Formats: sequence, C-alpha cells, structure tokens
Amino acid sequence: MLPPASSYIGLEVGSDVLRGGRVNASGRIVTRYEQPLARTSVESLLNQLTAAVKAVDGTGDEAARAVGVAIPGIVAGNRVTMCANLPLLDDLALGDLLSGRLGRPALLENDANAAALAEAWQGAGRGGRSVLFVSLCTGIGAGIVADGRVWSGPNGYAGEVGHVQVETKGVPCACGSRGCLETIAGAVGWTRRARAALAGRASTLQPDHLEPAAIVAAAEAGDEVAREIVAETARALGAPLAAAIGLLNLDRVVLGGGPTACPLLLDALVVEARQRTLPRAFAECSFRLSELTEGACVLGAARVARVAMFGAADHR
Repeated sequence: MLPPASSYIGLEVGSDVLRGGRVNASGRIVTRYEQPLARTSVESLLNQLTAAVKAVDGTGDEAARAVGVAIPGIVAGNRVTMCANLPLLDDLALGDLLSGRLGRPALLENDANAAALAEAWQGAGRGGRSVLFVSLCTGIGAGIVADGRVWSGPNGYAGEVGHVQVETKGVPCACGSRGCLETIAGAVGWTRRARAALAGRASTLQPDHLEPAAIVAAAEAGDEVAREIVAETARALGAPLAAAIGLLNLDRVVLGGGPTACPLLLDALVVEARQRTLPRAFAECSFRLSELTEGACVLGAARVARVAMFGAADHR
C-alpha cells in the first residue's frame, strides 16, 4: 500500500459559493480557493470543481492524492441523494463523475458531517472518541464522529438532530413534521419566539433586529427577555442531546454556529442535559464551544479523503 500523501484537497459546495483548499498533514490549509458557485448545470459545476482542484493542488510530493467534497445535502456512498438548496445534484453520483475527471479518488460527505470531522480532528473535539457536533445556523446541522470516522448510517441520515420532535404540538416544520428542534433553535425559531416574547414587555431588543446574534448579544448584556429566549433554546436542545449521550455514549458535545453558540447558551445547555442524563454518562461527557470557524468544511472534506484512503489511526 502507498504511504499517506502529505496533503489532501477539500472542497465545500455552499448554496452560492465554492470554497476549497489543500490541507497538509498537520491540518493547516496551505492554499485556498473561493468563487461564486457555478450552479446552472451539472456540467458547469463539474468544470468548476475540476478547476478548483487544479488551482489549489501542489506538485510532486506535495500533490494531493485524493479530494473530499462537502455537500449541503444527504450523501450515501459517493452519490448525492437529496440537496434541497442545489437540486441539480439530486440522485447524482457526483463523486464518481468528479473522480473520472481528476484521475484520482473524490469522496463526498454531508457538510455538517465534514465540519464535525474537522472539529474532532483539529477543533474542540480533539481527544474525544465519540463526538457529536451541533451547528445552530439557519437550520440545525449535526454530525457524529466515532474513533475518527464519520458515522452517518447506511443511507446518510444519522445525525439529523434538527428534526427530532421536541414539542408534540409545536409549529409545523419544513420537513413535514411539527415541533422539530429546528423550529425552535433554528434562526426562524429564535426570531419567532423573540417577537412573541416582546409583546407588552420592556426589552432592549429592537423589533426590526431579532436575528439570533442580536438576541444573544442582548442576553449577554443582561436583557431578561433575551435571556429567557436563550434558556428556552437550551431546554429544547437539552432533551435530544441528553438522549444522544445515552444512546451513543458520547464523550464530547461540540456546539457551533457562530455568535449563536455562546457561553451563556452552552452553560444553560449543560444544566438541561445534566437533568436528563444518567449521572455517570453525563460525568464522562464534556461540552465545548466550536474552535473552528472559517474553513471548517474545507478542512473536514480534506480529512474525509484522508480517512477514506488510509484510515483514522492518527485522529487523536
């Protein structure tokens, strides 16, 4: 077997932007690529992915042996099963098509799973054997990493904590259910709850600026209405994360999502999870804020390629 190469390439297909980079063995992005996403056709996207690899690749011993691609959708094997924000990828064997063009392996992964792998390798999940990464953004992204490998289940659905029902009579969710975690802890849920909480109450929150970051900032400054919204978010997160600790024997939970993932929310989440978890299981699991922001999916996608080819023996 060939020894592991010194670098791998990671690509992140966003809704509107393609980001890429060559990542060295120590987990540093040494060359970068960023362009508006070519989303008019499969052919245009494949051309752009191919160009991105050529733009960031090294030469000789520095050439990347494989490429990982993070996709904002469900991935099973090397096929995109469903991609709501980029439907031209639905049921497309994108990895195989790209591999044929590049003449080297191209491996696909869901973007939240890629970010989880990056956190487990180089971020707040370092040293953990069973890591759950949860990202609070427009929706709720999550990924499970066990012994340095993403665990996504046979059809790619594992880790969809955002669609765990936490309110049986809650508001409808885009997935077709109601009361999902995403309806509370997703961006729209923060704004909806803030608007309702402001009725007849004094607050520093501005009705025209009720995005999660503004609510978190107000909570950290002591605003009682904003602090209640953060506490509600922690309660909603507490039940499914406590269940995950028991089901998966997690030893690390990492909370990400930019300004929404704040120390105030993390502290409240720990209190909620403690009340719902076996004491010994809780004691052996630590909760941390994400350490990786820019480039996490690129880093994780490159790691996907490395692990797929040579295993995860060096993950800790």
